Amino acid sequence: MTYRNSMSAKILIMILTMSSIAAAAAPDHDDLGCLAAAKQRFLAAKSLGPVAAGTADYEVRHWRLEIDVDPDTRTFGGRMTVHFAPTTLDAAEFVLDSSGLAIRAVDHLSGPLTYVQAGDSLVIDLPATKLGSQDSLTVTYEGLMSTDGDGLSWRAWEDTEAIGASVATMSQPEFSRAWWPTKDRPGDKATAVIVITAPDDLTAVSNGVFMGTMDNGDGTATTTWRTDHQIATYLIAIYVSDYVAFGEVCTAPLSGPIDLMHWVYPHHETAARQDFTHLCDMMGFMENLAGPYPFADEKYGHAEFMNMNTGAMEHQTVTGYGHGLLLGNNAYDRIVLHELAHMWYGDSLTPASWKDIWLNEGFATYCETLWFEHLNGPDGPDGYWWRMGLLRSGLNWEGRTPIYDPFPNILDRTVYDKGAWVLHMLRGRMSLRDGDDGDFFDLLRDWSDSIARRESVVTSEQFIAMASEYADEDLAPFLWPYLEQNTVPHLTVRSVAGDGPNGPGTRAEISVVDTGGVAFDNLYPVRIVTEAGEEWRTLRVTGVNASGHFDFLSSVETVELDPKGWLAWSANPVPNATLRIVSTGPNPSAGDVVVTFHLEATADVSLEVYDLRGRLLNVLDAGTVTGSLIDDVDITWNGHDDAGRPMPSGLYWFRLRAGEHTALSRATIIH
Repeated sequence: MTYRNSMSAKILIMILTMSSIAAAAAPDHDDLGCLAAAKQRFLAAKSLGPVAAGTADYEVRHWRLEIDVDPDTRTFGGRMTVHFAPTTLDAAEFVLDSSGLAIRAVDHLSGPLTYVQAGDSLVIDLPATKLGSQDSLTVTYEGLMSTDGDGLSWRAWEDTEAIGASVATMSQPEFSRAWWPTKDRPGDKATAVIVITAPDDLTAVSNGVFMGTMDNGDGTATTTWRTDHQIATYLIAIYVSDYVAFGEVCTAPLSGPIDLMHWVYPHHETAARQDFTHLCDMMGFMENLAGPYPFADEKYGHAEFMNMNTGAMEHQTVTGYGHGLLLGNNAYDRIVLHELAHMWYGDSLTPASWKDIWLNEGFATYCETLWFEHLNGPDGPDGYWWRMGLLRSGLNWEGRTPIYDPFPNILDRTVYDKGAWVLHMLRGRMSLRDGDDGDFFDLLRDWSDSIARRESVVTSEQFIAMASEYADEDLAPFLWPYLEQNTVPHLTVRSVAGDGPNGPGTRAEISVVDTGGVAFDNLYPVRIVTEAGEEWRTLRVTGVNASGHFDFLSSVETVELDPKGWLAWSANPVPNATLRIVSTGPNPSAGDVVVTFHLEATADVSLEVYDLRGRLLNVLDAGTVTGSLIDDVDITWNGHDDAGRPMPSGLYWFRLRAGEHTALSRATIIH
């Protein structure tokens, strides 16, 4: 990774040819913290099926998971008991997510229940229940361990001098269903008890508080863990291996004593003791940034696993830590900090659905940068600006997935890096108002530490509304384009020194034209150097172009737009994207909506129309469209579903497909 520096020229007429942070090599994508292949194979499309939709008919109150693991046969079995409350009247079915499991029985207080497995769903015939009243049922099941790191996975140690196996889980985004019947959605959190039976010469680790181990007298032992904090199903984890354990009591500035515990393979103990040296300092840093550690009465730590190599996963209170990360030289401190930050941003505050995953990954990635700013300052080597430059990498995120994606097919670096940049840009915008970023940090603290949100689920809309309150302006026009679009402004910038009321050359005139085709609402800092010194002004660009002038008491020497790089933009021409939506409108519309797009290469094109609940309403087949570097193409939706029924007023999403490429837009229908 490299950083890029700003470039200025002391001339009166200046054309900006680059944004201030420009650089170089893309990050090493084998070193991605909690990003891993398992996270990239997104399964959220399964959530749209009509059967799976039945999981919305109840709220989970508590899970009890009893699981037996046998590393020798690579099999597992278990009993899952769910305590729930129906949210619909006369619910006749109870639907769980279940994939590849052999269901042996479903039991209820009234007796055995009938069930059927349909795709990735387990549909259970439910006795009569009352709306809101608590009920429970138990599912008995069996399964085979995977070897690819997803779900409950078995891996043999690669170190030939070590003898043993590592059994552990990796469930994000929707692999919990592969090792226990569950409600595999992030938006329904509950308390949990996890009971693990395994060979008695191995150690079993899970979330929350250790409740004890019982020797079964048959070569196995049963270990119980319990969390009384709300937890999302994808964050429930088990780890079983020949671990060595060590730890310390960390006295945090706000929470007081916190147990820090680590379970690692014996041959990595020395390296791990060094690599986790700074964890207590990081805990103090995060408490000062985000409030008291949410799970101080339980623990925090790591369990080494082989589900990833140089990746990690923020399982609540016990992060899964890739075996390739333990080198004994603190080389991966940023990953240690990243996963710790998730305890606030992701585990305590959990996205209501996967489209809001940037509230996890963007925040945790930004916390990495703040940690290095804390250590090294804003401008020094490996400081704040250097780190932000690495996250940009010269990509501008052109043609990548949006940060906020209602139809997430893949979770790539955009969610991490551009997500962090959204927070960086928000900090810059809020500090432009009065030169102080205190309100921004108050926002981060209030967002994570508010009693109303702690251990809850959150949305992008909630964060933007709260940020708008702190900024004392509506930030939706500023933030949503960066969240929803897969591009940045492409600016042509010109400035000239003209005659002002204070004499020749005392007026700085600046004009900006955005050729990107997306309406961004940005407040750009402008640095003006005059004979008397440096001054700063702001220029707001809310559409295709903007211009302004600033008067000074002495002659203007140089003018620079956003020289430090507070905003993501490019001075390069708009690239020829393989597929790019140029416009969607009229918006709002009383009838037809026209999606205009640019297609570089010939491909079969279709337009999918969805409502806010994610239901596919219509598919418009445009056939084979000939690619062109200059021509735009239109597809018109008439506001009806595939049965010809007119759709009511509301917000609708459009997913344009051209071969393997997709692009998103939205519009509002008002009748």
